[in-house]
Amino acid sequence: MVHKREDAETPLREELARLRADIDSLVGTVGRLADGAASSLTHEAKRAWSDAGDRAGDVYDSALAEGRRTLRTTEKTIQSHPFLSLALAAGLGLLLGKLMSSR
Repeated sequence: MVHKREDAETPLREELARLRADIDSLVGTVGRLADGAASSLTHEAKRAWSDAGDRAGDVYDSALAEGRRTLRTTEKTIQSHPFLSLALAAGLGLLLGKLMSSR
């Protein structure tokens, strides 16, 4: 009688062993997929960060060039109209002085 019970348990044990092997295989596959996704995500994040840095550098260079052009234009205007520039600076100084003294 014990012999029949062992015969009935053997297919069940084999099925459980196959099931365990399938689960191990699935866990390995999911792990590899997760590693691949993490690697891809990291690569994309690094590329986006690099692109953002490049764009920020371009914006900085453009702003610097525009600032230099504005400075040259302002210097030329001041040299062309020195008395008007002096009067405007004095007027602005008085206006700012009034605003600051009222506080």
